[in-house]
Amino acid sequence: MSAATTDEPVEPDARGRSRWPWIVVAGVLALAAGVGVGVLVTPDPTQTPEYRALADELSETEQGRDALSEKYGTLQGDYEALQEQVKEREDELDTRAGKLDERESGLDERADALDEREASLDEREKAVQGAEEQQAANSITSGTWTVGVDVKRGTYRTKEAVSGMCYWGIYESGTNKDNILQNDIVTGGHPTVTLSKGQDFESSRCGTWVKQ
Repeated sequence: MSAATTDEPVEPDARGRSRWPWIVVAGVLALAAGVGVGVLVTPDPTQTPEYRALADELSETEQGRDALSEKYGTLQGDYEALQEQVKEREDELDTRAGKLDERESGLDERADALDEREASLDEREKAVQGAEEQQAANSITSGTWTVGVDVKRGTYRTKEAVSGMCYWGIYESGTNKDNILQNDIVTGGHPTVTLSKGQDFESSRCGTWVKQ
């Protein structure tokens, strides 16, 4: 006996042909028909509400972008104009600062000149004051003075010419004018007296006596 096989023979149809080819053809046709139907039934994505909403949102975004770009251009122009104004203002301030520096320099020079003048005036004032003090120390006015205490010894002459009646007298100190050493009444000219230590000198209506 021959060995049995696991594959069973395909039974032929009534016409003696296999049924498998027809089954395959039918499946292919069915698949093609399904694909065609799917292509015909699938909607256009650009016509969906979601797509239109996104398109509208994109359009609004682009419009907003254009508006912002225009606004940015305007702001940029304003900023550049402000920069020009700031530059002009800085130049003006620099010019004013330069003028102020020149004026300050001029004031410093004037201040230095005033300081020098003040120093010169102080020196002159000191010189005049010294001369006045020296003249006062070497001058005798009306009154009674003790030589060597109130006035210096020496020869004195009236500074101005005598007008009217001038009296002068020289006394021994400590005698209360009882011991008259010399005296005179002068009505004109420049009388002169010589005074020594230990004497009192009296002058009346003679003006100022100046030490020679």
